[in-house]
Amino acid sequence: MKEDGAFLARKLIYTEQGKRWLSQFDDLDQEIAILLANSLTLISHNEFRRNLEKNLEEAAAEIDGPIALYAVRELPKSAPEKWMTPQPIPFFSCTIPSPDGRSVGAVDATPDLGSEAIVAQIIRQLARSNPIKFLNHPTLAEMRDRRCRAIFLVDDLIGSGNRVRDFIASLWLESTIKSWWSTKHIAFHVIAYSSTESGMKSVQRHKSKPTVLVHRDATSFDSLPIKPEKRDSIRKLCREYGRRALKGRKSMWFGYKQGMCSIVFEHGCPNNTPAILWDFKDGSPGWRGLFPHRTVSTAVASVFPPEIVRGDTAALLRDMGQRKLAKSGALSRTGETGKTILLVLAMIAKGHRKRSAICFATGLSSKDCERIVERCIKWKFLSPQRRITPEGLAELNAARKFRVLEKATVERGTDYYYPRQLRQTTC
Repeated sequence: MKEDGAFLARKLIYTEQGKRWLSQFDDLDQEIAILLANSLTLISHNEFRRNLEKNLEEAAAEIDGPIALYAVRELPKSAPEKWMTPQPIPFFSCTIPSPDGRSVGAVDATPDLGSEAIVAQIIRQLARSNPIKFLNHPTLAEMRDRRCRAIFLVDDLIGSGNRVRDFIASLWLESTIKSWWSTKHIAFHVIAYSSTESGMKSVQRHKSKPTVLVHRDATSFDSLPIKPEKRDSIRKLCREYGRRALKGRKSMWFGYKQGMCSIVFEHGCPNNTPAILWDFKDGSPGWRGLFPHRTVSTAVASVFPPEIVRGDTAALLRDMGQRKLAKSGALSRTGETGKTILLVLAMIAKGHRKRSAICFATGLSSKDCERIVERCIKWKFLSPQRRITPEGLAELNAARKFRVLEKATVERGTDYYYPRQLRQTTC
């Protein structure tokens, strides 16, 4: 796994926009601001499209029959009385059917389109490439005629989960769809590139019992695999400078629903990231976000890596307090898989057990993170509860004792990783 993509992402702070953003912080706070910017996971168009399509195709392979695809977006709501909380309205009553009556509009009739426009384009291309399997925003009549077996709701990021839940609720109000679901003729699936842990749980609690599939878990700044005092400093920075950026909107200092999300797409910055990243305010004192108005300029987009990769392993280990392991020669004597396993063991030994944190540190997808963890459990380095075992600690201690070779060149390690505690049984 290459690491150059991670270094490319670290150039964000050296773009002209990055320099202007950094100059707004006091000298003593700039180091933490740089840490915040360098801790962002930047998702390029190529990375987003390729893996979202892959998720859709893998999920579709499990469905025997046609699938209706819909891009998740904000839908209109209504309330019988002014004092009541607005609720979603039936989906097909707030959409515009096509002239042939076989599909509905994928996006709102407005120039201010969000991620749903890009998702709708992906859906359109899938439907064109395989029209028998995929239906592009079909009407109820089209779903009935084609005997749909599943409804796929597609999004880029499940943040708080509110938008996806409202979209499902709108479809759930259609009595025909609810009837198909109750008789097990149709099932709901939510397919997204990424999701927060709380957002995924919120969506899964809906009455329709949707299956949620994501490519990568979204990391929060509050769960970064770094020392607790650094995480506290990032939160303090977001609060202090959020007061300057959004003085009258305290609820957004840490992002929508206090998300503190650390993922940014090339097509836009989510609003559940800290406000100091995306707010733009003229006047004195003003504020210019790193992604003003949640947009990504061409210059800033140039530092988005083509694909997500693992960062500097030694630096990650130092950040989480594993200094001896960071200096160890074991990192240069093992292959990429070995580095990843040592990194995962070191993280869990320090209490970083969340899959989102492992995704952030390793650059792996959620599925690949599960595979690595399962391998560690099989080797008894981790317990089934994903806690470090004595064997796992012994493996880390053995790695710490490796000396760095003094030769100018080091023989490249193999991708096959043989645990030091199990060599007699695996070699």
